[in-house]
Amino acid sequence: MFEPLKAYGNLSDGVVNQIIQAINNGELKLGNKLPSEREMCSMFSVSRTVIRDALKTLVGLGVVTIRHGMGAFINDVEQKEDVSRLASLLQISRGTIQELFQVREVLESQSVVWCTQNATEKDIQQLEEIVKKAKEYDDESRLAFFDAEFHLKISEAAGNRVLVRLMINLLDLLGENRARVLMVPGRQRLSVQDHEEIVSAIKARDSNLARNCMLKHLADVRDAISTVHYMDEWEN
Repeated sequence: MFEPLKAYGNLSDGVVNQIIQAINNGELKLGNKLPSEREMCSMFSVSRTVIRDALKTLVGLGVVTIRHGMGAFINDVEQKEDVSRLASLLQISRGTIQELFQVREVLESQSVVWCTQNATEKDIQQLEEIVKKAKEYDDESRLAFFDAEFHLKISEAAGNRVLVRLMINLLDLLGENRARVLMVPGRQRLSVQDHEEIVSAIKARDSNLARNCMLKHLADVRDAISTVHYMDEWEN
């Protein structure tokens, strides 16, 4: 399921990416327990510090819950017993979301340009596979995983390690809100369609088109999140 990491690059990000891919491939399922830290050290050929950093990132993304004395488990979005620090994001204001998306627009519009310039054929194939799985999968609880994997893969293929870390933090901050928006009827189809258009532009090596597609996608998602917050405030 997991492969040893090469000695260069950000090792904890490599662990994060492989675990997210294993979830989306169905090798890891919701509620599954991850191998122990010692076992993962052996599997990935990394130190325990790297594994712990990766687990912190996965917890931040809402992908994993740490149960003390039991281990790390893949989150089940239906379970409410384990509340991560992201729970507070339910109270993020519309103004804060606007500011976060302003930062995303700056970072991801450049990220997709670099991806268009630097992505290998394997990178593009992996992006196409993520989109394909998102189109075919019926379980709405998995949509946030596919969405996070898509955006992280673009930043990874862009070839800038600092960008990857920034993207992880931004997805962390928006995690709960993105998941809720993706469960709005019709939003999944629109997001997947946007992702398809972005990948097509990357494959064509058209950086201007890729940038415009990304900005349109982010604007649509930002508006959807703002609408969800408005409806919550109205209902309450």
